[in-house]
Amino acid sequence: MSRRPERRKQAASLLGAIDLRGMMLAVVVARTGSLRLAALEVGLPASAVSRRLRALEDGLGVSLFERRPSGMKPTAAGEDFLVEAARVLGGMQSAAARAREAGSAATGRLEIGTYFSASKGGFRGALLGFVQQNRGVEVWLREGCRDELLTAVRRGEVDLALLLGPMEEPGLDRLGLWHEVGMIALPEEHTLASQPMAFWSDLIAETFIIARRGSGPEARRKIEALLPSGHRARFVEQDVGREAMFNLVSTGLGVAVLAESASGASYPGVVFRPVADETGPTMVEAAAYWDPKRDNPALRRFLAQLHATQGSRAG
Repeated sequence: MSRRPERRKQAASLLGAIDLRGMMLAVVVARTGSLRLAALEVGLPASAVSRRLRALEDGLGVSLFERRPSGMKPTAAGEDFLVEAARVLGGMQSAAARAREAGSAATGRLEIGTYFSASKGGFRGALLGFVQQNRGVEVWLREGCRDELLTAVRRGEVDLALLLGPMEEPGLDRLGLWHEVGMIALPEEHTLASQPMAFWSDLIAETFIIARRGSGPEARRKIEALLPSGHRARFVEQDVGREAMFNLVSTGLGVAVLAESASGASYPGVVFRPVADETGPTMVEAAAYWDPKRDNPALRRFLAQLHATQGSRAG
């Protein structure tokens, strides 16, 4: 016959005997050596402390203290119990403090998926502001294309995606953010490099270098939509990151489009120019996407900062 039900009853009986409040009072009594002083410290009558201590001893089946006129002295069994009790209570207090810090976003982790550069512009400002005000929060960045990052948000692998917008994404909340000027990266010897601005009509004969991942797929769609009607863009797709792509531009392999935030760094042999059409400079909008069911205090804090930034710009 199995003894498992009997063991469960014994375990339940033991857990019932260990009253955490009584355990805490026992530790205070041991530290002060007096029922009266312990009662003053915890704000209870001495009789209430004595009853709670007796109930704990009865539940454990052992005397924890010798009651003497000079005070309360732990028994041998009591000393062993009180050492462990102090350790357990200390661990619980530490765990509670960590939980409170995480709940207030004082600590924790925020993972952002994006292909925006943090070299300048809105993303850099948002990131710097959050990090400076939330030193205890770890911030992780993940790069990828739009579909990859939105899938990661839906799976709970990242907290928020900062992408081009505004576009509706089923099941996700969205916040429109800052606008950036569209730029073109040119070899420094290119004829347009000496001009303050490039026009899409000047780029109809160009070969566009695009990254296979990151913002590359969206950049391709944007270029195709903005070139003058009747002109088919030529693309060279490369499986490279942003820095390697600009290095390819410097070789004369082609030109590349980017948001203004990615032009904060300098690359040998490359110049950046705003790109426009007859209506004015081409603008791109950043937007944040997140799962409203995501329960991460650090995410809520970051969203509050983004909302405040948006409000200040609107004003």
